[in-house]
Amino acid sequence: MEQHILIVGLGGVGGYFGGMLARKYENSDIHINFLARGNHLNEIQQQGLTVVLEKETFTIKPDKASDQVEEFNTMDYIFLCTKSYDLEETLSSLHTCVGPSTVFIPLQNGVDSKERIKKYYPNNLVVDGCAYIVSRLKAPGVIEVTGKWGTMNFGLDGEHDVRLEGLHDLVQKADIHVNYSDKIEKIIWDKFIFISSMATATSYYDCSIGQVMEDPEKRHAVIRLIQEVEALALRKGIVVSKDIVNETLYKMEQMPYDATSSMHTDYINKKPQTELASLTHYVISESSKNNLPTIVYQCMYDDLQQKTMSDR
Repeated sequence: MEQHILIVGLGGVGGYFGGMLARKYENSDIHINFLARGNHLNEIQQQGLTVVLEKETFTIKPDKASDQVEEFNTMDYIFLCTKSYDLEETLSSLHTCVGPSTVFIPLQNGVDSKERIKKYYPNNLVVDGCAYIVSRLKAPGVIEVTGKWGTMNFGLDGEHDVRLEGLHDLVQKADIHVNYSDKIEKIIWDKFIFISSMATATSYYDCSIGQVMEDPEKRHAVIRLIQEVEALALRKGIVVSKDIVNETLYKMEQMPYDATSSMHTDYINKKPQTELASLTHYVISESSKNNLPTIVYQCMYDDLQQKTMSDR
């Protein structure tokens, strides 16, 4: 049976997972499609997408790569791998390839993607999802993966769906580490605590995660960040790992010394938009609604917001 899968956003996350899927299902009834743009798209269309892994490099062309949504068939699954600030614009453009049975899988850094997608597609199945991976768009048409992680997580809390079971098998056969869970909320928030604290700290200190971890003062600030997000999760009634502080620090310590967050990279490159709203301000806003202090988050956010304004 034919299936159609769309990868939206071919950066580090979408490029890796999309590349792995396209390689596995080349010339098959499972059609892998890329929605990309600019020079990156041009290179993929002409030369293919190159994925550089630790032990191998491969180049693959998807069934179709385009920046025109109208060119795609109705999709069975749509992986949303754009930055969180692009989500609404992306969702508003997808209507022509969304059918009643289309499933959305967001693989973004925030914790509110599902509810944002539901506003546009209330009748479709939307799961929670996240990825653990250290990867980047190295050059147009080239994705570089470093570090130990390359894991996709998705699911519905307390529920199972046959379409998701099929997707799990499909992804797993592409040699991707994948976890289909009915306790996805915990996984999403564990990841959010990790990426929010890391992105905020690396951006604020303007240095790699290795430099943050080796400096006692910076490391202590990261611990404070983790504790502030943990308090928010618990106030919301979300169960996170019991030893979330040490588990999060361990994840950071296992990353390559020179690795940093995509938000920090956007600041380095003076991008007009960053994930500051979804990764940093979200914690402050939601904590305020729940009468929780966010002293360290607020301090770092104020500095980063000023930096954002001065870079414009």
